[in-house]
Order: sequence, then C-alpha cells, then structure tokens
Amino acid sequence: MSYLTFLDLKYRPVKEAEAVILPVPYEATTTYGCGAREAPDAVLAASRQLEEWDEELNLDVSAKVRIATAPPVTPEAAGPQAMLDKLRKTVQPWIAEGKLILAIGGEHTVTLALVQAAQTKYPDLHIVALDAHADFRERYEGSPLSHACTLRRLYELGRPMTLLGVRSFSEEEHNFLFVAPRFTMFQARTLNSPEGWAAALAHLEKISGPVYLSIDADVLDPGVMPGVGTPEPGGLSYYQVLDIIRTLSQRGPVIGVDLVELAPIPGHRVSEFTAARIIYKTLGYIYRFGGK
Repeated sequence: MSYLTFLDLKYRPVKEAEAVILPVPYEATTTYGCGAREAPDAVLAASRQLEEWDEELNLDVSAKVRIATAPPVTPEAAGPQAMLDKLRKTVQPWIAEGKLILAIGGEHTVTLALVQAAQTKYPDLHIVALDAHADFRERYEGSPLSHACTLRRLYELGRPMTLLGVRSFSEEEHNFLFVAPRFTMFQARTLNSPEGWAAALAHLEKISGPVYLSIDADVLDPGVMPGVGTPEPGGLSYYQVLDIIRTLSQRGPVIGVDLVELAPIPGHRVSEFTAARIIYKTLGYIYRFGGK
C-alpha cells in the first residue's frame, strides 16, 4: 500500500479488522503552533519502533487483535463542516459493525464527527476528555467549529462528560463550566494531590456504560510531550494518563478513542513515539480487560 501502517503491520482490509487505526491529517483552525496535519504520519512512522510485546500486560497485542490501518481521511477544502461530514460518513459503517476506531489527528475538531458517529450506535455513551484546555468556547475567531470549541460542541450532544487535566480556560468558559449539569472536571492541579487523584479515579470507576475517550496530547506535561500546538506547564505524567485509560477500560467498554493536537517537532521524535505508545497501550487495555 502507498501509506504507512501502524506497527508496520502487514496490510489488512478494514472489513477484516476488529480495531481500525484511522489517520485524520486535518488542521484548519489552530491558532498558535501548527503542524497537527503532520501528526498521523509521524505517529505511524514512530510506531514501527515500538515493541509489540506489552511489558505490563505480558502479551503481544498485535497478535491478539486484528488491526487495520485505514487510508487517511484527507482534508476538505470546503471548510470544517464539510470535513466533519466526510469523517462521520467514513467511520459510520465501521462503528455500526462494532469495530473499535482509534483515530490519530489532526486538530481536536475531528472529535466531534467521531463522537456523533459513535452516538448512533451507543446513544448512552459518556464522553471522557483529557485536555490541558477547556475547549468550551461558544465561538473562537468567529467559528463555532474551531478546535477551541470542540468540547462545547460535544457537550451539546446531551451526554455526560468528564474532563481531566485542564489547566487553562477563559472567563467565558469558567462561567459555564462551574454551573454546567452532567459535567465533571478534574483540574491538573487537583490531580497532582493524592486526594484529588484518588477522587478522580473513583469517579472514573463509577462511570457506567460505554465511554468515548478523547486524548488531546497537550494534557501531558510539556516535559513529556513537547510537540503540541499550545503547550501548558503543569500537565499529567505518562503514567497518570495510562492509569486513567486503564481505569476506564477496567470499568466497562471503551468504544472509541482519538489522540489529537500532536504537532511533531522536526528532528525531535519523543512526542510522536510517546503518542504511538499511548495508542498501543490503550488498545492493549481495551483488549485485555474486555472493555470493547
């Protein structure tokens, strides 16, 4: 095939797969550092250097799960709504068949289409987002489909939402977030105290039903994940992110995942390698603990 595959695995048609790695190199509304469109290829290239043996789970996840890497969903020049429509139509039949979609963005806007598609099969889903930024603006730079508005648009789908790792939001977002029903937030500072961390994991354990998980790479501390468009100090550690994903997978089905907002730094491979490893660990947790 003419495109990269996750882990450099042999090409497998999506129709034969249980899990689909979906590159979405879309970037149109980023406002600080750019480069998210380069992330899918960078992550797929980095994944070729991963050990397929999971040292924590003691298994080769790639030998247990039928993984396909789908062709990239290329950007639509007509604008964000056209792109979201295209992405939603692409994944809808796969979700209907019960496949697990693990999407690699691209900017955070793509999450809206992925959740809209997932909600048609899982109307009772709970949205869990890991993000340094609230992304709850009504509009940003005139657009309701900016990456800075993504979680607001997701919230408007009517499902309960949990946001973890946030450490930056506007006054407008503050005034909304602290009164919003069916919304729970654990700020990064809270998660860095033993009591706050325990409370967050206890909350995640109590979530019932299917979960859609969106991971903005900037939830991680810039020392761990420097390659992001808008780095914020004081982020989560690699193992904190893994513990959150493991906890979600152990308590019930995780039915869709995306990792977005990675902006690779030329000649500096740590960010894309870390992202590739998080994706593979996520797949391993979902498989091992029966979350799908």
